[in-house]
Amino acid sequence: MNHKVRVLFITAPIGAGHVRAAQAVSKALQDFQPGVETAIANVFDFFPAVIGKSILKIYLAILDLIPGAYGAMYGWGNKSPLAVTGRELISKYLARQMRHYIFQYQPSAVVCTHATPAGLIAHLAKTTDFDIPTFAVITDFVVHRLWVYPEIGHYFVANETMRNYLIEHGLDSARISVIGIPIDSAFAVPSFPSILSKLGLDPERRTVLVMGGGAGVLPMDKIIDICDELDVSLQLIVVTGNNNKMYDKVLRRAKDARHPVRVFGFVHNVHELMTVASLLISKPGGMTSAEALAKGLPLLIYRPIPGQEEVNTQYLLTQGVAVQANQLQELKTQLTRLLIDQPAELGVMRRKAFALGRPLAAYDAARIITDKISQFMP
Repeated sequence: MNHKVRVLFITAPIGAGHVRAAQAVSKALQDFQPGVETAIANVFDFFPAVIGKSILKIYLAILDLIPGAYGAMYGWGNKSPLAVTGRELISKYLARQMRHYIFQYQPSAVVCTHATPAGLIAHLAKTTDFDIPTFAVITDFVVHRLWVYPEIGHYFVANETMRNYLIEHGLDSARISVIGIPIDSAFAVPSFPSILSKLGLDPERRTVLVMGGGAGVLPMDKIIDICDELDVSLQLIVVTGNNNKMYDKVLRRAKDARHPVRVFGFVHNVHELMTVASLLISKPGGMTSAEALAKGLPLLIYRPIPGQEEVNTQYLLTQGVAVQANQLQELKTQLTRLLIDQPAELGVMRRKAFALGRPLAAYDAARIITDKISQFMP
């Protein structure tokens, strides 16, 4: 490539996974093709400020207070013809806000890691002289219908079922690549002994990693209580994310815990924590799950939210890499089974997770993006 290559990523801060996927592919592009310039834009920045803030506030409130309502909206959006009409009207209005930025940046390609910017890009491709390669990176293990746009040039998906869904909805199979969910390349690097020493962990104890995403939404203090009831040699790593109240609560609880507990807030070394863990207790976000699979880490999924968390859970359960608990007592039952009664099952789950993991998905995406750009450039 003799011309300056710029790749624009457009994402949304609805959950950390969409942003992390953009960062992973951006990093892989720069490794794969030195000299590539990348930028990551937040789709809400193109909305009137009051709209963007309101959407995020309402979304978080629904997830926290009435998750069933979110699940109902997710299902409605997947089935109702009115949802498709609504997305077109929204895209028509909001795409104008984004058009100026894109044409000013003059990207060689645009990569969307959330369905909303994908819809806006599709609208621009349909109604303007938007003639550059476009890509969609789906960060779950299922395709929601509001991801489907004939105008998007290429899709990256996690599995063959997703690929078949897109084909059934009119997309050319040549425009779909099954690569996994793009994650940071750090998840491809093994370094178990040095990490144990670095974190001050006991190599003779099983390590349970507890994570609740950036918002730290799990009842982590109660999970410590449950683990304390288990008559097994354990140590816990608890990551509370940006939830400062939970961090303080867990820190106080950890002082009196029967099993050693390491407490962290927001971290940048999840790949290290997953390397040393025997089991992950978490929500089934697409990115977190993909990272765990890359590390061969079995999941104990706690109370998935209706919507994509439920469908991600079903995929992971079907693949034999996860178990589920919807109540704290059920969580204790699953922990007892996996850590005490049937510990060999963890080994089986671990092997299946390794087989399913795609630690180099971001590099696969970078290679395809680079190839497509080269076909468009003189």
